[in-house]
Amino acid sequence: MYQRKYLHLTVLFTILCRVCNATAEIADANSDQYQLMQRSSILFGLTVISRPDMVSHNCYAQLQELQKAMLRQQPWAMKMYDASGTKAPGFIMGNGLWLGSHDTCNAVRQPVNLKTSKHIPHKMNPKIITDTAPFPTDFRVIYLWHNSTWQMDPIFPYYEPRINVGLCLPSACTLPEIGQMMAIYVEDDLFVSNDIYNMRLRVESVKDLTLRTGFFARPSSAIFFSAWFVTIVLTFVALARRMKRSSEAVEVAASDAKSQQEAHAKLAGNGYVDCFDVQNNWALLFPKDADADAATGGNAAFPAVNGLRFYGAMGVILFHLLCITYLGSGNKSQHYKFTGNLGNFDIFVDLFFTMSGFLQTYHFFRNTKTIETIRRSNLVQNSKMVFLYLVHRLIRLGPLYLLVICLADAGSLLVDDLSVFHFSHRLYEKCEMYWWRNAFFIQNLFNHEDMCMFWSWSSACDMQFYIFSIILLFVYVKNPKTAKILTAIIAAANLAYTAYTGITMNYEYSFETTSALFTEMYINPLSRVLAYIIGGIAGWYFVQNEQKQLYAGFFQHQSLQEFLGYLAIVCFFTCNFAKISTGHSVLFYVSYLIVQRFVFASSVCCLIFANAAGSVKWFFSVLENPVFKKFNQITYAMFLLNPLPVVLVMGMSNESLYSSIFTMLVEYIGYCAVLYFFCTIFTLFFEVPYKNISKMMMQRTKAKTS
Repeated sequence: MYQRKYLHLTVLFTILCRVCNATAEIADANSDQYQLMQRSSILFGLTVISRPDMVSHNCYAQLQELQKAMLRQQPWAMKMYDASGTKAPGFIMGNGLWLGSHDTCNAVRQPVNLKTSKHIPHKMNPKIITDTAPFPTDFRVIYLWHNSTWQMDPIFPYYEPRINVGLCLPSACTLPEIGQMMAIYVEDDLFVSNDIYNMRLRVESVKDLTLRTGFFARPSSAIFFSAWFVTIVLTFVALARRMKRSSEAVEVAASDAKSQQEAHAKLAGNGYVDCFDVQNNWALLFPKDADADAATGGNAAFPAVNGLRFYGAMGVILFHLLCITYLGSGNKSQHYKFTGNLGNFDIFVDLFFTMSGFLQTYHFFRNTKTIETIRRSNLVQNSKMVFLYLVHRLIRLGPLYLLVICLADAGSLLVDDLSVFHFSHRLYEKCEMYWWRNAFFIQNLFNHEDMCMFWSWSSACDMQFYIFSIILLFVYVKNPKTAKILTAIIAAANLAYTAYTGITMNYEYSFETTSALFTEMYINPLSRVLAYIIGGIAGWYFVQNEQKQLYAGFFQHQSLQEFLGYLAIVCFFTCNFAKISTGHSVLFYVSYLIVQRFVFASSVCCLIFANAAGSVKWFFSVLENPVFKKFNQITYAMFLLNPLPVVLVMGMSNESLYSSIFTMLVEYIGYCAVLYFFCTIFTLFFEVPYKNISKMMMQRTKAKTS
């Protein structure tokens, strides 16, 4: 009996000894496995350098428990190991996204609801689905600055290279504790890639992917939701007023003597609240063919303008898509090459400025009644008219513009809090400080890095050019010679500024130079005004030829019209896509830029002339497609909103993106479809009603004065 008890004790003692030896082997800091994981895994390295005097007791205890569990290859610990980022391939070509897996970290916190059949054999360990950590975990992201010369760093708008590391860590470890441990980890050179690539890492910030408190109390959020609430209320009130008049509308529609347009006008009402009538606004937004010309701003003489505007808008959306997704691209070298080789974005936006200048002067000089009123009025009266022009433009464009500012501010804060990516340009911080610049349309007069809604610089330019052109047109009516001299002075100032800035700042014909000189050469109004001037002169010339038959023989020469039409097409697309070799002098590049801007703006004007003359019909038949007339109604909203869905989708992605022509094309088509839908909604509720209000105010003002 004693021998049997002795045998049991001997067996138990032997087992305990082996367990202790195994534990000692696992915990041995000199073991190959320990050294390998310490040098290759950032997560394991943090468990190694953690100390009780550095972090809280719970954080230290859970990190040590995690370390032991990883060495023992326990399923929940292996999931935390697998969910944490480590160096990804492509560092030299710009990839600093070591994001890990947010979804795998979620699987550590709660079991994966993966329905598998018990009757089908699986080679996996079933505990990787069901096993969870014995303590709460969270996914954290650490942003590291590096000073390695082993990574390409071309200049790209609103991008600064950072290493983004995603880690699945115990919730007990706070963000400051994680930052402190990570700082020690990179300074001690435990991470092997730090030695290989001479990174000299430094912790910039640490964040958890949770929305900060007070988001909905933020002024921009409150204004955005309040604006929607008030608009919906006004819409329902307008609907109730329409229903109240329904019997009268039915009576009018039943009468053969009344036209359908009269019935529609009868139903629409004549109060400011009726301007929010959705049914009426929908008819204005997407008119029938009979009313399409009036809805598109009276451009019946050159309907191809709608197609040109569509072409330009699609190009702008593509450019913004490439710029924004560069942040999350895993193959940045290919992405950069694709962006740089796509087209000439230095002059692309001049398309809109040229058309705006043309249409502005065209409509102004065709309004003979207004011109006669200006001639009869004195300085004070004309100043009031200029002020009213500006007020009505602000009424038409301001509400949607301010709403998008609020949406961009709140949306950027949301994305920055919840995204794994590092946003060097925090738009919400810029909007907090510089929203007033956008409110006064002067944001393009300051550094582009400080801009709220950086893509809105063109709206600021357009507003500034509008004010400048209105004043100049009024001066022209009173004193044509003075207006011509002022126009020549501004054009000369543009040429002098472009030449001086380009030469002193070593301008070269490349996408990187455009990015580096974004403030001086790209968004500055003095750098862009030439296109607006050329468009304005062309609009004036077009009206003068219609009214006074100047050069009538020139316009009636069919073969010459065809030649100039084809020449304009060639110049237009050549300026868009032509490349130029490197190695030339700065003076050559600056001269080339000036000539190219002049030729491009002139080609746009010639295209409008050719369209009005009816030449090159096969080309303009595409641009005159009725689809573009419908698209034209939401162009303004599309310019304001187009970057926001891209930022939202890209920012909410937990993985890097692979940039290729095919994937970019598919994403581009998807973004355009989504953007068209949302722009239609925003235009319907926040642009068309205020256009109606502006129109109604002008009609009532004319009625009082007449």
